[in-house]
Amino acid sequence: MKALVSPMEIKAAAQNGRTKTWIDYIQKDLPQHLDWWPYTLGAIPLTLFGLLVATGLMLTFYYVPSPEQAYESVEQITHEIYLGWFVRGLHKFSVDLMILFLLFHVIRVFLTRAYRTPGELKWVTGALVLFVTFAMGFTGYSLVYDNVSYWGMTVVTNMLGTLPIVGTPLLYLLRGGEEVSGNTLLRLYDLHTKLLPVLLAGLVLGHVLVVRLVGFAEVEGSRGSHPFYPEHTLKMGAIAAGLLVLIVDLVMIFPPTLGQPANPQEVASDVSPPWYFSAPYMWITLLPGPVALWSMVGGAAVFVGYPLLDRELSKRGWPMAIVNAVVGALVVVAFAALMILDTRM
Repeated sequence: MKALVSPMEIKAAAQNGRTKTWIDYIQKDLPQHLDWWPYTLGAIPLTLFGLLVATGLMLTFYYVPSPEQAYESVEQITHEIYLGWFVRGLHKFSVDLMILFLLFHVIRVFLTRAYRTPGELKWVTGALVLFVTFAMGFTGYSLVYDNVSYWGMTVVTNMLGTLPIVGTPLLYLLRGGEEVSGNTLLRLYDLHTKLLPVLLAGLVLGHVLVVRLVGFAEVEGSRGSHPFYPEHTLKMGAIAAGLLVLIVDLVMIFPPTLGQPANPQEVASDVSPPWYFSAPYMWITLLPGPVALWSMVGGAAVFVGYPLLDRELSKRGWPMAIVNAVVGALVVVAFAALMILDTRM
């Protein structure tokens, strides 16, 4: 009697006789744990990035990056153009949720130590995606050019100017002069609509390719696998649809607002940045400038190079699973405390 051959064996036999192509890497089966909710957090920001690009392109049709017309163009988008407020709200909530889910993704990877060999490059590219997304959020926030964003722009660029050696050149590069002006707005617009999106798209693509080539970290209890298409693709599609419904609801409940026009002669009463910058903002408010700035630079460097630190400490017998749980809890509590403090000051 002829033995039955499984589809997986037929597929493997077909691939043995030829060189693998990039399609094979994309289509290869995924481990079972990627069906678990905490492990879908990496695909959600990818969906939100696509929505950001689509809505951002629509906004560029009406936005005018000049100090005389920037605020008026945003006001026109918000109050006069058909569904302009809706597109602006989608854009705003997309970046908010993208940063939120990136942070959730980082926390999950950190606690499960999925960055361990050979996952160091996945961690580094993911960290760079997070930092560039922060930059996208700051530049987009500045383009509104109301009084709060104007003075927030002033505070952030002043902070960067205190960096030794590179601070002053960086300040002039971003501002286009000594003070925040029309040159600053134009440069931030170019960063937000040209350089940063291309850089972010390249980093996201690189991160996805690294994940597919290096493979996924092993997870206890995950023994089976499932195909990328159609099973995994359909699930990600369902998550994307649910995410879109959530964002539409948020925009309808909390439509975008607009403050007073930028006034260089009158300091805004509240220059608090968006929520994802409120903790660093309070940090530099509470500590002396150089101390706060260098501590954040050092923290960012440790964050990017943490897989190497984990490797060295593991060799010395440190229980890194416990260390990561404690460190992660302390960082989350500290960020939450600083954000709450910012709302009360």
